[in-house]
Amino acid sequence: MDEVVTTRESVPAEADPAAAELWRWMGRRDAFNLVAGRCSTADVESLSRIKEGRLFEKANCSWDEFCARHLHMSRRKVDQEIGYLKQFGPAFFTLRQLNRISVREYAQIAGHISEEGVHVDGEVVALLPENSERLAGALDTLLERAEPAAPEPPAFDTVLHRYRTATQGLRSLDGDLDGEQLRALAGEIAEAISAAGDRGLVLER
Repeated sequence: MDEVVTTRESVPAEADPAAAELWRWMGRRDAFNLVAGRCSTADVESLSRIKEGRLFEKANCSWDEFCARHLHMSRRKVDQEIGYLKQFGPAFFTLRQLNRISVREYAQIAGHISEEGVHVDGEVVALLPENSERLAGALDTLLERAEPAAPEPPAFDTVLHRYRTATQGLRSLDGDLDGEQLRALAGEIAEAISAAGDRGLVLER
């Protein structure tokens, strides 16, 4: 991933704190590599401030445009990293820089990890480069003991695609359905309507 490099002309010259903060961050010229998991806590905290404070508007662009133009990453990827910070805290990024650990694996043992280090068998292995081997051993131990992680809920687009596929499959069936099949189908439709209602859908009568 290329460095986040910009010029002073990229940011309007308004003399206000928001523009100044945005320029200070963009002027850091930090090297980002979110895909490889090399993003630091400070990097993501900066991204979160820029998004939540809408500082990107000082660069005369939307959040989508800011991510693509100045970070050279998709908005989805940046939002994902910010979400990890909110969910797991700073220790996630420190540990991810030191060891290969997936988001799902981290979620399984997150209760044993703090900013002080990895807690295992009454000891705390500090999150330091010189402890990389001890950290790897501690993570292996915790993951072996951990319960399998619950599957992540599907995204709405995935659920909608499944419904569309089911509808197309129903339309492609040959012949009429018998009574038992109709009752089964009616039950599934009722469940779908109930689930949609739980998410705020209101059907007009």
